[in-house]
Amino acid sequence: MKKFVLILLIIGILIVGCKAQYKSSEKTKALSELQIEACNSADAAKTCDTRLAEVGIVLKEDCCRELGKCC
Repeated sequence: MKKFVLILLIIGILIVGCKAQYKSSEKTKALSELQIEACNSADAAKTCDTRLAEVGIVLKEDCCRELGKCC
């Protein structure tokens, strides 16, 4: 019985540890200065749907999520 509880405890620690590391790697996705400039320029010129997609530096969705531009 003690082995079973110990195994469950170890599995629980592993699951929590993996979940915490996955969430921290998700948050580290930030835009570079070039991508920020592309978002700002496309938003100012109202070319988020056309030119921003052609250039391919950054996605429109990333601009919207990170900067609130091109939404």
